[in-house]
Formats: sequence, C-alpha cells, structure tokens
Amino acid sequence: MDNVHPLQAIQQTIGAVGGDPRPMQRATLFQSANEGPAAIISKVSGVQQGGIREDNGPYFTNNEGIPFPDPAHSKTIGGIPVASDTFLFQKQQHFNRSKNLETNVSDLTKANFLSGKGVKTPVFVRFSTVTVGREFPDLARNPRGMAIKFYTGEGNYDIVGLNFPVFFCRDPIQGPDVIRSQSRNPKNFLLDYNSLFDLLALTPEANHAGMMFFSDHGTPNGWRHNHGYGCHTFKWVNKEGKFVYIKYHFLAKHGQKQFTQEEATRLCGEDPDYSKRELWEGIENGEEIEWTAHVQIMQPHEADANLLGFDPFDVTKVWPRAQFPMHEFGKLVLNKNPENFHRDVEQAAFSPGSMVPGIEDSPDPLLQFRMFFYRDAQYHRIGVNLHQVPVNCPFMAGSYASLNFDGTQRNDANHAGNPQYVPNSFKNKFRPDTAETPYVVSDNIVSRKSHYHHEGKLSDYDQARELYKRVMTDTQRHNLHKNTANMLKFVDTAVIQVGYLAQLWNIDPDYARAIYDLLPEDRRKFEFVEVQNKAKGAELAGKEAKFRPSMASERLVGLVPEGAIYNV
Repeated sequence: MDNVHPLQAIQQTIGAVGGDPRPMQRATLFQSANEGPAAIISKVSGVQQGGIREDNGPYFTNNEGIPFPDPAHSKTIGGIPVASDTFLFQKQQHFNRSKNLETNVSDLTKANFLSGKGVKTPVFVRFSTVTVGREFPDLARNPRGMAIKFYTGEGNYDIVGLNFPVFFCRDPIQGPDVIRSQSRNPKNFLLDYNSLFDLLALTPEANHAGMMFFSDHGTPNGWRHNHGYGCHTFKWVNKEGKFVYIKYHFLAKHGQKQFTQEEATRLCGEDPDYSKRELWEGIENGEEIEWTAHVQIMQPHEADANLLGFDPFDVTKVWPRAQFPMHEFGKLVLNKNPENFHRDVEQAAFSPGSMVPGIEDSPDPLLQFRMFFYRDAQYHRIGVNLHQVPVNCPFMAGSYASLNFDGTQRNDANHAGNPQYVPNSFKNKFRPDTAETPYVVSDNIVSRKSHYHHEGKLSDYDQARELYKRVMTDTQRHNLHKNTANMLKFVDTAVIQVGYLAQLWNIDPDYARAIYDLLPEDRRKFEFVEVQNKAKGAELAGKEAKFRPSMASERLVGLVPEGAIYNV
C-alpha cells in the first residue's frame, strides 16, 4: 500500500465498499490528466519508464536528462566562458525565465563622453535591492544595485554595479545559485536562512561579500549615502589602441552612512519606503545628489595573479588602493526624478555588454557571461525592441541605424524599406576602428578546468581577513558578529552552521568564535571544536578535485599581443 498512488487508493477504497463508480471514473480521469511527461511518453511508446525523476536521483542532470558535470566550473578557453557550454546557457536562460515578471582621462580612453574636462553627459540611475523584491521594505538587509546608463554620442553605456566592490561568486555557472540562495523558500515562501548559509559554507570565495552583507553595509542609510562599485575589471582603450585595466568607484559626496540592524528594523516598520522617499524628496526640493567618479588603473603587464599575489580578474577580490590608487575622473549628479515609475524605472534595461568605443571587457569570466545574460533576461522581460522604451533609447547617439529588424512591439519605421541584410550593394557604413582590442589569454584549451588563482587555497581568505582585522573598527566587528548570529540562529541544520563557521574560522578564529558564542544555546547543538576540525580543508569546499587548477599557467590573464593582430 506504501507504493500506491493516492488516487489509486481512493479508487480501491470506493471499489471495496461497493460505492458509486462515477467518483472512481472521475478520479481515474483526473489522474490521467495530471500524469507527468515521463509517464505519458512511457505509455505512448510502450516502453517502461527508466530511472528516478526526483531530487534523490543518483545524479543531477540538465533538462534533457544529461548528467551535469560540475556546479562550480563553466566550460572555458583560457578562463573565458564559451558559447558551447550548454549546461551554463540552459541554467542561466531557464533562470531568466523562471519567475513572474516584476579629471581628464582622454589619454587613457577614446570614449567620447570622457574626452575632456567639462563634458556633460545625460545619465539615468536606478537603485534597487537585489533579491527581496520591490514591495519589501527598502532598508531590509540585502545587496543594493546601482545601475548607471550614460547617453553618449556613440550610444548608451551601462555600468551595472553594487554597493559592494565584490560579488558572491566568480564563475558564471553559480550566478543563479547565488540569487536563489538569497531568495524565499519555494515550498513555504519564507526567508530561507538554510540556503543562504549553506551556499556560503560551500563557496569559500563568497565570504568576502558575505562579510559585507552581514555588516552594516547590508543596511545602508538610504541611497545617497551609498558608494557604488562597478565590481568587474574593464579595459579603457585610447586612440592609439593601447589599453589599461580599470575598476570603477562612485563615492558618495554626502558620505557613506549605514544603519544598525536595530535602526533598520525599526525604520522598516515606520517607513518601508525610507530610501526611495529620502532620495525622491531631496531631488524634488532642488537638491543635487552627487558622487565623485574614480578609477583604479592597472597596466596589462601588471595584471598577473602570479606576480600580484591576488587575481585582478576575480570579482570576489578587490585591488588594494595602496598599490593601485584612486584617480578622480568626473562627477555623477542626480538632479531630476523620473516622470512615471513603470515607463521610466520598471522598463529600464541595463546590460554590462553595452560598452561604447574606448571601453571594453576583461578576462573576468562573470563579466563575460553577464554581457550575454542580462540582455537575454531583458528580452524575456520587456522584448527585443526594448530600445524603443524611452528610457532605453540611445537618443544622444550621433548615428542610429540598427541592423536588427521586426519583433514584437516594433513601432518605428522599421528601416522603411532599406535592405535588411548585410553586406548589400547600397549601404556600407561600418566602423572597423571600433573593433575590440585583442588580448592574449593563458591557453587555447577548451575545458572545465579552473583558471581561478585562489581556488582551493587559503589565499582565498586573505582579503576578507584584511577587511575584518585591519579595515573594520571594533564597533563594526561587534555589529557584524551580532547581525550574523541573529540570522544564523534561524538555520535548523547543525551541519550548515558548522560548515559556515568553518569558513569564518579560516578568515579569523575570533570571527567564528564570536558568532558561535552569540548563538542561543537551543540553536547551537554542536561544540566549537567541530568548527575547528571542519576548518581544515574548508578552502576546498564545493570544489571538485578534477577541475582545480594544477599549473601556474592556468590563470586569468589578458596580455598585450606580441605584434599586430589586425591587418593595417
């Protein structure tokens, strides 16, 4: 009886008591109408269904039932994700569709909006929380998005950043998992602390951003007191074709301020729209909300993890400011509010792949894939003609003659009878001078072998340790401990708590011990010695030995080629 389907049990019960056969017939019809696809095709083909179609199956697969090779490593060449990684693309594209919709630097870059002092460029900036949703109080603990659209003379340029300088993962195949781990439980729709801490316990590199998340940086005092960071490494290319690597920093002129957990919790109840209201009313009252724009600059020959001791293309790491100082290059000023929330804010679409001439990508693998999947998600959310929504329109571009045609919601002239193919005999208006600058990657092998310098090494914790021990004050550390323990107490599985604290032990034993001591006794069903023991080898958590880097050459690099690549 244990293996009987509930509807079959109903049928058997009805039959046993000699009842009306019609309910049984309806039950049979209902069961047939709700068969899963595997049961249906098995019945149609006359072949018995094979395998286990549940979470306790022997291994994970993709949607086609093909075994999934690894959860932490994309298929790359020289560390750059490749389009032939069907597991990566399917995972991201499925995630994109899984929810219901809601100073003069002209010598360094030829980007025309950075061509000299005094140049003013219209911008649109969207602030957001990342995972809790727009209806949630905007002071809740969460990363904050800060996306900037520059309407330049050579097209729209987007910087899609955060209020943290680092992110929780470096391989794009883990991107959907990071977001899901911070989202509500799909079964009961409660905040899921088990998933949040489990991912941090099994992803050593995530705990740099994790420390910022649990610190008071996770509850900033509104939008105007937030610094913004581009997070990724980019290239600036000058008119001679020479490039440097850069990182963006937008520092709040009004100063960086945070709320404590207690203050944020109180304001979440008293004014759930605090951040939005404070920014909106300030601008409506004539204030100019301002950030100073800075870059750190690194020469290509310097960008080698074996020389630096840290990976400059790893988005879970920062560039030390003492080694790579900040250079101011402009100001970001907000002086006008949107006119309509749906039209101007909800439908705004930003993509890291929207780069104007003079600004290019780096070997950062997460950046490489974000350049694809942000726009892919927006095509699902808004449609392929999203550029016809006013806020996304490149209205300052000196030329606009797109090679993309038709599609839903097309409402302009749709190229008015011009040829819809290239090359053609009538128009040839291309700009070879805007082709991307070549760079050399570390190898020419396509595989899932890791190119992450810190993977499986204790050095993955170095920068988090620096943040904890040197940068944070005693008060900031105290709040970090308190905030973390206040959330870790909701985890109901000791193995997750132990695994997470083991990661913190490898950052600093005092960090782990302080949080352990703050846990209520009824939520601390393990001894601290278990944390110490688990910390041995915790740097290898979630990393399959087969894919870990084994040679110094397996690293992310973007070097200047020897000799010309393009024909002159």
